[in-house]
Amino acid sequence: MNGGADVNGMRAKARHELAGLRVGVTEKGWGALVSRGTVTAQRLRESPVPLHEGDFTFPLAVIDRAALLHNIGAMASWCSEHGMQIAPHGKTYMSPEIAHHQLANGAWAITVAGVSQLQAYHAYGVHRFVVANQLADRAGITWLSRRLMAEPELRVYVNVDSAEGVAFLADELVHAGARRALDVLVELGHPGGRTGARSPDEARAVAVAVAARPELHLAGVSGYEGTLGHHGTAEENERVATWCRELAELGADLFSAGLLAPSYVVSAGGSAFPDVVALTLMTAAVEGDPVIVLRSGAYAIHDDGYYASVTPQQRAADGPPLRPALSIWAPVLSRPEPGLALLLLGRRDAGFDEGLPIPREIRHRDGRRTPASGLTVTALNDQHAFLDLPPDTELAPGDLVHVGISHPCTTLDKWRVIPVLDEEEFVVDLVHTFF
Repeated sequence: MNGGADVNGMRAKARHELAGLRVGVTEKGWGALVSRGTVTAQRLRESPVPLHEGDFTFPLAVIDRAALLHNIGAMASWCSEHGMQIAPHGKTYMSPEIAHHQLANGAWAITVAGVSQLQAYHAYGVHRFVVANQLADRAGITWLSRRLMAEPELRVYVNVDSAEGVAFLADELVHAGARRALDVLVELGHPGGRTGARSPDEARAVAVAVAARPELHLAGVSGYEGTLGHHGTAEENERVATWCRELAELGADLFSAGLLAPSYVVSAGGSAFPDVVALTLMTAAVEGDPVIVLRSGAYAIHDDGYYASVTPQQRAADGPPLRPALSIWAPVLSRPEPGLALLLLGRRDAGFDEGLPIPREIRHRDGRRTPASGLTVTALNDQHAFLDLPPDTELAPGDLVHVGISHPCTTLDKWRVIPVLDEEEFVVDLVHTFF
Protein backbone atom coordinates (compact mmCIF):
# COMPACT_ATOMS: atom_id res chain seq x y z
CA MET A 1 0.00 0.00 0.00
CA ASN A 2 1.43 3.40 -0.92
CA GLY A 3 1.72 6.31 1.51
CA GLY A 4 -1.21 8.20 -0.01
CA ALA A 5 -3.53 5.23 0.34
CA ASP A 6 -2.29 4.73 3.90
CA VAL A 7 -3.18 8.30 4.87
CA ASN A 8 -6.56 8.12 3.14
CA GLY A 9 -7.36 4.95 5.03
CA MET A 10 -6.43 6.53 8.36
CA ARG A 11 -8.56 9.57 7.58
CA ALA A 12 -11.55 7.36 6.76
CA LYS A 13 -11.07 5.46 10.03
CA ALA A 14 -10.87 8.73 11.97
CA ARG A 15 -14.05 10.07 10.37
CA HIS A 16 -15.84 6.85 11.27
CA GLU A 17 -14.69 7.15 14.90
CA LEU A 18 -15.82 10.77 15.08
CA ALA A 19 -19.23 9.90 13.69
CA GLY A 20 -19.71 7.40 16.51
CA LEU A 21 -18.67 9.59 19.45
CA ARG A 22 -21.54 9.93 21.93
CA VAL A 23 -22.68 13.36 23.01
CA GLY A 24 -22.58 13.63 26.80
CA VAL A 25 -25.34 14.98 28.99
CA THR A 26 -22.97 17.73 30.18
CA GLU A 27 -22.67 19.37 26.75
CA LYS A 28 -24.39 22.76 26.64
CA GLY A 29 -27.78 22.58 24.94
CA TRP A 30 -27.82 18.82 24.41
CA GLY A 31 -28.86 17.52 27.84
CA ALA A 32 -32.58 17.00 27.20
CA LEU A 33 -31.99 15.29 23.85
CA VAL A 34 -29.27 13.04 25.26
CA SER A 35 -31.50 12.01 28.16
CA ARG A 36 -33.87 10.43 25.61
CA GLY A 37 -31.22 8.21 24.01
CA THR A 38 -27.79 7.98 22.41
CA VAL A 39 -26.84 10.95 20.25
CA THR A 40 -24.00 10.74 17.72
CA ALA A 41 -23.19 12.48 14.46
CA GLN A 42 -24.09 9.31 12.57
CA ARG A 43 -27.56 9.12 14.18
CA LEU A 44 -28.22 12.79 13.39
CA ARG A 45 -27.27 12.21 9.76
CA GLU A 46 -29.70 9.31 9.60
CA SER A 47 -32.49 10.95 11.63
CA PRO A 48 -32.23 14.78 11.77
CA VAL A 49 -33.97 16.55 14.64
CA PRO A 50 -35.49 20.05 14.68
CA LEU A 51 -33.61 22.89 16.32
CA HIS A 52 -36.83 24.53 17.49
CA GLU A 53 -39.87 22.85 19.05
CA GLY A 54 -37.63 19.98 20.07
CA ASP A 55 -35.31 19.05 22.92
CA PHE A 56 -32.50 21.56 22.55
CA THR A 57 -32.03 24.04 25.36
CA PHE A 58 -30.78 27.58 24.91
CA PRO A 59 -28.50 29.47 24.60
CA LEU A 60 -27.08 27.34 21.84
CA ALA A 61 -24.36 27.92 19.27
CA VAL A 62 -25.09 26.46 15.84
CA ILE A 63 -23.25 26.07 12.55
CA ASP A 64 -24.88 26.61 9.17
CA ARG A 65 -23.79 23.62 7.06
CA ALA A 66 -24.30 25.34 3.71
CA ALA A 67 -22.24 28.37 4.75
CA LEU A 68 -19.46 26.22 6.22
CA LEU A 69 -19.09 24.08 3.11
CA HIS A 70 -19.40 27.13 0.85
CA ASN A 71 -16.56 28.91 2.67
CA ILE A 72 -14.27 25.89 2.59
CA GLY A 73 -14.90 25.37 -1.12
CA ALA A 74 -14.61 29.06 -1.97
CA MET A 75 -11.21 29.41 -0.28
CA ALA A 76 -9.94 26.20 -1.88
CA SER A 77 -10.98 27.39 -5.34
CA TRP A 78 -9.57 30.88 -4.81
CA CYS A 79 -6.20 29.55 -3.67
CA SER A 80 -6.06 27.11 -6.58
CA GLU A 81 -6.86 29.86 -9.07
CA HIS A 82 -3.99 31.93 -7.65
CA GLY A 83 -1.48 29.06 -7.62
CA MET A 84 -1.31 28.81 -3.82
CA GLN A 85 -1.86 26.17 -1.18
CA ILE A 86 -3.99 26.54 1.95
CA ALA A 87 -2.97 25.14 5.35
CA PRO A 88 -5.93 26.28 7.48
CA HIS A 89 -5.06 27.36 10.99
CA GLY A 90 -6.83 24.76 13.08
CA LYS A 91 -6.55 26.76 16.32
CA THR A 92 -9.63 28.73 15.19
CA TYR A 93 -12.04 25.83 15.66
CA MET A 94 -9.98 22.84 16.90
CA SER A 95 -12.48 20.60 15.14
CA PRO A 96 -11.32 17.44 13.34
CA GLU A 97 -14.60 17.33 11.40
CA ILE A 98 -13.96 20.77 9.92
CA ALA A 99 -10.32 19.86 9.25
CA HIS A 100 -11.38 16.76 7.32
CA HIS A 101 -13.74 18.86 5.17
CA GLN A 102 -10.80 21.15 4.41
CA LEU A 103 -8.45 18.28 3.61
CA ALA A 104 -11.09 16.76 1.33
CA ASN A 105 -11.15 20.09 -0.49
CA GLY A 106 -7.41 19.97 -1.12
CA ALA A 107 -5.89 21.61 1.98
CA TRP A 108 -2.11 21.15 1.92
CA ALA A 109 -1.85 20.74 5.71
CA ILE A 110 -3.51 21.79 8.96
CA THR A 111 -1.80 24.57 10.90
CA VAL A 112 -1.56 24.44 14.69
CA ALA A 113 -0.05 26.65 17.37
CA GLY A 114 1.70 23.94 19.37
CA VAL A 115 2.17 20.26 20.02
CA SER A 116 -0.99 19.82 22.11
CA GLN A 117 -3.12 21.04 19.21
CA LEU A 118 -1.15 18.84 16.84
CA GLN A 119 -1.80 15.83 19.07
CA ALA A 120 -5.55 16.49 19.05
CA TYR A 121 -5.72 16.56 15.25
CA HIS A 122 -3.24 13.70 14.84
CA ALA A 123 -5.45 11.52 17.06
CA TYR A 124 -8.20 11.90 14.47
CA GLY A 125 -6.35 11.19 11.26
CA VAL A 126 -4.46 14.36 10.29
CA HIS A 127 -0.87 13.67 9.22
CA ARG A 128 0.49 16.88 7.69
CA PHE A 129 1.02 19.97 9.84
CA VAL A 130 2.46 23.44 9.99
CA VAL A 131 3.29 24.51 13.54
CA ALA A 132 3.07 28.30 13.22
CA ASN A 133 5.29 28.75 16.25
CA GLN A 134 8.55 27.71 17.80
CA LEU A 135 8.72 24.45 19.75
CA ALA A 136 9.72 25.33 23.28
CA ASP A 137 8.76 22.41 25.55
CA ARG A 138 10.88 19.31 25.95
CA ALA A 139 8.01 16.85 26.31
CA GLY A 140 6.40 18.10 23.10
CA ILE A 141 9.65 17.88 21.14
CA THR A 142 10.31 14.36 22.43
CA TRP A 143 6.79 13.20 21.55
CA LEU A 144 7.00 14.70 18.06
CA SER A 145 10.43 13.22 17.40
CA ARG A 146 9.23 9.74 18.34
CA ARG A 147 6.09 10.03 16.21
CA LEU A 148 8.14 11.15 13.21
CA MET A 149 10.36 8.10 13.59
CA ALA A 150 7.37 5.76 13.96
CA GLU A 151 5.22 7.24 11.19
CA PRO A 152 6.83 7.83 7.78
CA GLU A 153 3.62 9.46 6.52
CA LEU A 154 3.70 12.17 9.22
CA ARG A 155 5.06 15.52 7.99
CA VAL A 156 5.52 18.49 10.29
CA TYR A 157 6.96 21.96 9.62
CA VAL A 158 7.90 24.17 12.59
CA ASN A 159 9.19 27.74 12.92
CA VAL A 160 12.58 28.90 14.16
CA ASP A 161 13.55 32.54 14.63
CA SER A 162 16.88 32.67 16.50
CA ALA A 163 20.18 30.86 16.75
CA GLU A 164 19.39 30.12 20.40
CA GLY A 165 16.07 28.57 19.41
CA VAL A 166 17.75 26.50 16.73
CA ALA A 167 20.31 25.18 19.22
CA PHE A 168 17.65 24.36 21.81
CA LEU A 169 15.46 22.51 19.29
CA ALA A 170 18.33 20.56 17.76
CA ASP A 171 19.80 19.63 21.16
CA GLU A 172 16.42 18.38 22.38
CA LEU A 173 16.04 16.27 19.24
CA VAL A 174 19.45 14.73 19.93
CA HIS A 175 18.35 14.03 23.51
CA ALA A 176 15.18 12.36 22.17
CA GLY A 177 17.27 10.09 19.93
CA ALA A 178 15.92 11.57 16.69
CA ARG A 179 16.81 9.69 13.54
CA ARG A 180 14.74 11.81 11.16
CA ALA A 181 15.48 15.49 10.52
CA LEU A 182 12.68 17.89 11.45
CA ASP A 183 11.49 20.31 8.75
CA VAL A 184 11.86 23.92 9.87
CA LEU A 185 10.83 27.29 8.43
CA VAL A 186 12.82 30.41 9.23
CA GLU A 187 10.31 32.91 10.59
CA LEU A 188 10.54 36.56 9.56
CA GLY A 189 8.85 38.99 11.94
CA HIS A 190 8.98 42.76 12.27
CA PRO A 191 9.81 45.26 15.04
CA GLY A 192 7.03 45.32 17.61
CA GLY A 193 5.43 42.17 16.24
CA ARG A 194 5.14 38.70 17.69
CA THR A 195 7.75 36.00 17.14
CA GLY A 196 10.07 36.06 14.15
CA ALA A 197 13.54 37.40 13.37
CA ARG A 198 13.33 41.19 13.37
CA SER A 199 15.08 41.69 10.03
CA PRO A 200 15.97 39.72 6.89
CA ASP A 201 19.65 39.79 7.92
CA GLU A 202 18.81 38.20 11.28
CA ALA A 203 16.66 35.60 9.48
CA ARG A 204 19.55 34.70 7.17
CA ALA A 205 21.76 34.11 10.22
CA VAL A 206 19.10 31.78 11.61
CA ALA A 207 19.07 29.84 8.33
CA VAL A 208 22.86 29.40 8.52
CA ALA A 209 22.47 28.07 12.06
CA VAL A 210 19.87 25.55 10.85
CA ALA A 211 22.14 24.36 8.05
CA ALA A 212 24.80 23.51 10.62
CA ARG A 213 22.54 21.07 12.48
CA PRO A 214 21.83 17.68 10.87
CA GLU A 215 18.82 17.20 13.17
CA LEU A 216 17.04 19.98 11.24
CA HIS A 217 16.09 20.38 7.60
CA LEU A 218 15.61 23.91 6.29
CA ALA A 219 12.36 23.72 4.29
CA GLY A 220 11.44 27.36 3.71
CA VAL A 221 10.44 30.67 5.24
CA SER A 222 7.39 31.77 7.17
CA GLY A 223 5.80 34.68 9.00
CA TYR A 224 2.64 36.39 10.17
CA GLU A 225 1.49 39.72 8.78
CA GLY A 226 -1.60 40.24 10.95
CA THR A 227 0.23 42.42 13.48
CA LEU A 228 0.98 44.97 10.74
CA GLY A 229 -2.64 46.04 10.40
CA HIS A 230 -6.10 45.41 11.70
CA HIS A 231 -8.63 47.30 9.58
CA GLY A 232 -7.57 46.85 5.95
CA THR A 233 -6.73 50.49 5.32
CA ALA A 234 -4.55 51.48 2.37
CA GLU A 235 -1.65 52.29 4.71
CA GLU A 236 -1.94 48.93 6.46
CA ASN A 237 -2.19 47.10 3.16
CA GLU A 238 1.05 48.71 1.99
CA ARG A 239 2.82 47.70 5.21
CA VAL A 240 1.62 44.13 4.70
CA ALA A 241 2.72 44.15 1.06
CA THR A 242 6.18 45.47 1.96
CA TRP A 243 6.63 42.73 4.55
CA CYS A 244 5.43 40.07 2.09
CA ARG A 245 8.02 41.22 -0.46
CA GLU A 246 10.72 40.90 2.21
CA LEU A 247 9.52 37.37 2.99
CA ALA A 248 9.60 36.35 -0.67
CA GLU A 249 13.05 37.90 -1.13
CA LEU A 250 14.32 36.07 1.96
CA GLY A 251 13.28 32.75 0.45
CA ALA A 252 14.88 33.65 -2.88
CA ASP A 253 18.14 34.66 -1.17
CA LEU A 254 18.33 31.44 0.83
CA PHE A 255 17.68 29.42 -2.32
CA SER A 256 20.36 31.30 -4.24
CA ALA A 257 22.76 30.63 -1.37
CA GLY A 258 22.16 26.90 -1.72
CA LEU A 259 20.35 26.58 1.61
CA LEU A 260 16.93 25.68 0.17
CA ALA A 261 15.71 23.13 -2.36
CA PRO A 262 13.81 24.49 -5.40
CA SER A 263 10.37 23.62 -3.99
CA TYR A 264 10.83 25.47 -0.71
CA VAL A 265 7.87 26.75 1.33
CA VAL A 266 6.87 30.40 1.63
CA SER A 267 4.09 30.69 4.20
CA ALA A 268 2.08 33.65 5.52
CA GLY A 269 -1.13 34.08 7.53
CA GLY A 270 -3.67 35.58 5.16
CA SER A 271 -6.81 35.70 7.32
CA ALA A 272 -7.55 39.43 7.20
CA PHE A 273 -5.45 40.30 4.14
CA PRO A 274 -5.57 37.26 1.80
CA ASP A 275 -5.75 39.44 -1.31
CA VAL A 276 -2.70 41.53 -0.37
CA VAL A 277 -0.67 38.49 0.68
CA ALA A 278 -1.60 36.52 -2.45
CA LEU A 279 -0.96 39.33 -4.91
CA THR A 280 2.39 40.24 -3.35
CA LEU A 281 3.78 36.73 -2.93
CA MET A 282 2.64 35.58 -6.37
CA THR A 283 4.14 38.61 -8.14
CA ALA A 284 7.36 38.96 -6.15
CA ALA A 285 10.64 38.21 -7.86
CA VAL A 286 11.50 34.71 -6.68
CA GLU A 287 14.07 32.02 -7.29
CA GLY A 288 13.33 28.34 -7.62
CA ASP A 289 9.77 27.01 -7.57
CA PRO A 290 8.41 27.96 -4.15
CA VAL A 291 5.22 26.51 -2.68
CA ILE A 292 3.13 29.47 -1.47
CA VAL A 293 1.09 28.45 1.60
CA LEU A 294 -1.58 30.58 3.29
CA ARG A 295 -2.54 29.69 6.86
CA SER A 296 -5.92 31.47 7.05
CA GLY A 297 -8.06 29.99 9.79
CA ALA A 298 -11.18 32.06 10.37
CA TYR A 299 -12.44 31.80 6.79
CA ALA A 300 -14.24 28.47 7.32
CA ILE A 301 -16.54 29.99 9.94
CA HIS A 302 -16.17 33.71 9.09
CA ASP A 303 -18.33 36.06 11.21
CA ASP A 304 -20.79 38.97 11.30
CA GLY A 305 -18.32 41.38 12.91
CA TYR A 306 -14.58 41.87 12.64
CA TYR A 307 -13.77 39.63 9.69
CA ALA A 308 -16.90 40.74 7.86
CA SER A 309 -15.64 44.33 8.18
CA VAL A 310 -12.18 43.65 6.69
CA THR A 311 -12.96 40.90 4.18
CA PRO A 312 -11.71 41.58 0.65
CA GLN A 313 -15.30 41.96 -0.62
CA GLN A 314 -15.82 44.76 1.91
CA ARG A 315 -12.77 46.48 0.44
CA ALA A 316 -13.84 45.78 -3.16
CA ALA A 317 -10.74 43.58 -3.51
CA ASP A 318 -10.06 40.12 -4.91
CA GLY A 319 -10.86 37.36 -2.44
CA PRO A 320 -13.09 34.37 -1.77
CA PRO A 321 -16.75 35.23 -1.07
CA LEU A 322 -17.45 34.18 2.52
CA ARG A 323 -20.57 33.82 4.67
CA PRO A 324 -20.99 33.75 8.45
CA ALA A 325 -21.49 30.13 9.49
CA LEU A 326 -21.63 30.41 13.29
CA SER A 327 -24.41 31.99 15.34
CA ILE A 328 -26.13 31.67 18.72
CA TRP A 329 -29.78 31.45 19.72
CA ALA A 330 -30.42 33.06 23.11
CA PRO A 331 -33.66 33.34 25.10
CA VAL A 332 -35.06 36.58 26.49
CA LEU A 333 -35.10 36.41 30.29
CA SER A 334 -36.50 39.77 31.26
CA ARG A 335 -37.75 43.08 29.91
CA PRO A 336 -37.19 45.20 33.05
CA GLU A 337 -37.24 48.57 31.25
CA PRO A 338 -38.90 49.72 27.99
CA GLY A 339 -35.53 50.03 26.22
CA LEU A 340 -33.74 47.08 27.81
CA ALA A 341 -33.95 43.30 27.65
CA LEU A 342 -31.74 40.71 29.27
CA LEU A 343 -30.71 37.58 27.35
CA LEU A 344 -29.37 34.31 28.69
CA LEU A 345 -26.14 34.85 26.79
CA GLY A 346 -22.84 35.65 28.46
CA ARG A 347 -19.09 35.64 28.29
CA ARG A 348 -19.14 31.88 28.72
CA ASP A 349 -21.15 31.57 25.51
CA ALA A 350 -19.85 34.24 23.10
CA GLY A 351 -16.51 35.87 22.45
CA PHE A 352 -16.23 39.61 22.94
CA ASP A 353 -12.54 40.40 22.28
CA GLU A 354 -13.26 41.76 18.78
CA GLY A 355 -16.80 43.02 19.26
CA LEU A 356 -20.03 42.02 20.95
CA PRO A 357 -22.66 39.71 19.42
CA ILE A 358 -24.75 41.19 16.61
CA PRO A 359 -28.55 40.60 16.71
CA ARG A 360 -29.93 39.15 13.46
CA GLU A 361 -33.58 38.27 14.09
CA ILE A 362 -36.21 37.45 16.69
CA ARG A 363 -38.09 34.17 16.89
CA HIS A 364 -41.23 34.80 18.91
CA ARG A 365 -42.83 32.17 21.11
CA ASP A 366 -45.51 31.54 18.50
CA GLY A 367 -42.87 30.80 15.83
CA ARG A 368 -43.07 34.14 14.00
CA ARG A 369 -39.81 35.69 12.78
CA THR A 370 -39.10 39.41 12.76
CA PRO A 371 -35.90 41.33 11.99
CA ALA A 372 -33.81 42.47 14.94
CA SER A 373 -34.15 46.09 13.83
CA GLY A 374 -32.59 48.56 16.26
CA LEU A 375 -31.42 45.86 18.69
CA THR A 376 -27.86 46.19 20.03
CA VAL A 377 -25.94 44.10 22.54
CA THR A 378 -24.16 46.67 24.71
CA ALA A 379 -22.49 44.49 27.36
CA LEU A 380 -21.93 40.90 28.46
CA ASN A 381 -21.75 39.57 32.00
CA ASP A 382 -20.79 35.99 32.78
CA GLN A 383 -24.28 34.72 31.92
CA HIS A 384 -26.25 37.76 30.69
CA ALA A 385 -26.33 40.02 27.67
CA PHE A 386 -27.70 43.56 27.91
CA LEU A 387 -29.84 44.25 24.86
CA ASP A 388 -30.75 47.84 24.02
CA LEU A 389 -33.86 48.14 21.86
CA PRO A 390 -36.54 50.64 20.81
CA PRO A 391 -39.24 50.82 23.53
CA ASP A 392 -41.97 49.73 21.10
CA THR A 393 -40.09 46.54 20.03
CA GLU A 394 -42.21 43.41 20.30
CA LEU A 395 -40.02 41.27 22.53
CA ALA A 396 -40.97 39.30 25.63
CA PRO A 397 -39.59 36.62 27.96
CA GLY A 398 -39.42 33.27 26.17
CA ASP A 399 -38.71 34.79 22.75
CA LEU A 400 -35.38 33.87 21.15
CA VAL A 401 -32.89 36.34 19.73
CA HIS A 402 -30.60 35.02 17.00
CA VAL A 403 -27.16 36.69 17.13
CA GLY A 404 -24.11 36.57 14.94
CA ILE A 405 -20.64 36.73 16.45
CA SER A 406 -17.42 38.64 15.90
CA HIS A 407 -14.08 36.79 15.72
CA PRO A 408 -14.98 33.09 15.73
CA CYS A 409 -11.99 31.79 17.73
CA THR A 410 -13.17 32.98 21.12
CA THR A 411 -16.74 31.82 20.64
CA LEU A 412 -15.89 28.36 19.34
CA ASP A 413 -13.67 27.64 22.34
CA LYS A 414 -16.73 27.91 24.60
CA TRP A 415 -18.64 25.05 22.93
CA ARG A 416 -17.42 21.44 22.79
CA VAL A 417 -20.21 19.97 20.65
CA ILE A 418 -21.99 22.22 18.17
CA PRO A 419 -25.11 21.29 16.13
CA VAL A 420 -24.85 21.63 12.35
CA LEU A 421 -28.04 22.84 10.65
CA ASP A 422 -29.48 22.36 7.18
CA GLU A 423 -31.55 24.98 5.33
CA GLU A 424 -34.71 23.91 7.20
CA GLU A 425 -33.04 24.34 10.61
CA PHE A 426 -32.84 20.64 11.28
CA VAL A 427 -29.77 19.36 13.09
CA VAL A 428 -28.19 17.02 10.55
CA ASP A 429 -24.67 16.69 11.98
CA LEU A 430 -22.37 18.00 14.69
CA VAL A 431 -18.80 19.13 15.13
CA HIS A 432 -16.57 18.55 18.13
CA THR A 433 -14.10 21.17 19.33
CA PHE A 434 -11.08 19.94 21.27
CA PHE A 435 -9.73 23.05 22.98
